[in-house]
Amino acid sequence: MKETLPADRARAHLAVPKEFGALEGLAARSQIVWAEHCSECAYPSCYASCAFYSPRGDLHCRRFEAGIEGVVGSTSLMRIRFRKWGKLEGRGPAVLRPVAQAKREEMVDTLVGDALSLAPYAVGRTLGWRWNTRKSGKLAQPTGLEPQALVIESFAPDGRPHPFTVSILPDLGPSGGHAGAMFQQSFEVGPEYRRLVIPAEKIAALVDLSEPFLIQVEPVGEAAGRDVVFGLMDFASFDGALPASIGAAPSVKAKVVVWDLDETLWHGTLAEDGAAGVKPRPEAVTAIKALDARGVLQSIASKNDLTEAMAALEGFGLADYFLHPQVHWSPKSGSVAEIARRLDLGLDSFVFVDDQPFERAEVQASHAVVRVLAHTEVGAMLDHPWFDLPATPESAKRRHLYREEALRSAAFEAAPTDYLGFLKNSGLSLDIRPLCAADIARVHELSQRTNQLNFTGAKLTKDEVETLAKTDGALTLRCADRFGDYGLIGFAALDLKAGRLEQYFMSCRVQRKRVENAAFALMARALTAAGHEEFEVVFKPTARNKAGAEMLKELGFAPTENGYVRPLALPFADAEIVRLTQDEARAA
Repeated sequence: MKETLPADRARAHLAVPKEFGALEGLAARSQIVWAEHCSECAYPSCYASCAFYSPRGDLHCRRFEAGIEGVVGSTSLMRIRFRKWGKLEGRGPAVLRPVAQAKREEMVDTLVGDALSLAPYAVGRTLGWRWNTRKSGKLAQPTGLEPQALVIESFAPDGRPHPFTVSILPDLGPSGGHAGAMFQQSFEVGPEYRRLVIPAEKIAALVDLSEPFLIQVEPVGEAAGRDVVFGLMDFASFDGALPASIGAAPSVKAKVVVWDLDETLWHGTLAEDGAAGVKPRPEAVTAIKALDARGVLQSIASKNDLTEAMAALEGFGLADYFLHPQVHWSPKSGSVAEIARRLDLGLDSFVFVDDQPFERAEVQASHAVVRVLAHTEVGAMLDHPWFDLPATPESAKRRHLYREEALRSAAFEAAPTDYLGFLKNSGLSLDIRPLCAADIARVHELSQRTNQLNFTGAKLTKDEVETLAKTDGALTLRCADRFGDYGLIGFAALDLKAGRLEQYFMSCRVQRKRVENAAFALMARALTAAGHEEFEVVFKPTARNKAGAEMLKELGFAPTENGYVRPLALPFADAEIVRLTQDEARAA
């Protein structure tokens, strides 16, 4: 249900998926009142200083192109065409009403809004404010019905995938703002019907849903130009089992955990107790070692003295587990950003652990996509879906591979040569071989981790990888140089008969080191030998694989309706920089 505004009663003519309004077993819903808000607002001075201020009929800023639009033929669908800094916001508590009653109240609300749009502006504005106040008060009255899940239905009329986050946090009112633990989950709106279902108990572990709370739905990254439709966006209960999520919740696994120190990684405060006085928390030590075995990188963001903090970690035997620790007195949001820069990894793969609600909120205020955990949740970390990753020999080496990459960067910065010259002197080698049973676990892990250089966005199951191992053209890529062994860093499914690359994903650790040039040059020779004249690549755009599209363009591929294509007669530049160590004919 949207906020009733007399000046904004636009309705869009749209063909929407038939799944909207057909959710089986829906018994009751909460009727959250959604309103448009600004993610960068500094009210009221922003009205005078912001270049993006665009007044609605009530003079408040229009955060969406046409406000929250209705859809012709429906009282529940909301179309939103985003401007630069728009987000949706509603308030709890999560009070449910039977579906039939909720539908009647929604129809009445629509009729009231239509009537107010015909009234003189001043009258409509006053009556609209009174109606919204009455509506919010009535919807907050307890009914005794308990929520089982938060449901968000969506689709994108513009045909593109759009990443979002939903955040829920305690609301202390106009004077107190909000504080305490926050629940946050990422999801994706796509060109078909999608449904995100989050069990209420998962949210209630962090936020009391029976007390006032804020719920915010916000685009990740640049919002301008996104066109989305939301259906049911409410807490709900069901007759029978909870419905499953459909396409909306991408499996975003954590790649990096950033730890606070005082009262999080250890008991005590370093500044007061000294290195000898703090004691590591056993559950934190267990998590650190297990996450390392699963290939999750770890770092530190702490407001402490660097020398003393590292001495304590050395004494506990933990210092070597952390890459690029940031220990100083500056805001932790800056520390997290610096760690991401040095690791060259996206912030959406980061999890920040801290005992202080202020610090968690400060990081998320700057980096909405960073997920946060309180110190009380450390004991259950290893069972969290974010860290549901296999422990393989390759993943256990991941931290060491990043340390070797740091050595490469230092060597390059000190080398009196250009980048290509440095690559030639690095002794890069590429080993391409058919996928075998011994590599199935690693290829499965790589498909789960790889986003930027994943041409189809596929997250292959282990069964799917096992099936691919039985086919011709399923290839693994291994890389090494004089600094160390990268291990198995890529996978390709090449259909020699069709002349097409069906799947390709590769670790970003070797990107732009001409490894892709050598790999594609070898596959091109195999396709040429099979009688083809063009090299076709299947590519499906996702919210996170733009780097893959850029790589294909840099390799000379041109976009087509289903992917990319390139004449096989054209050579791949700089492919000779990387030495092939496998017999080419057998590998192809």
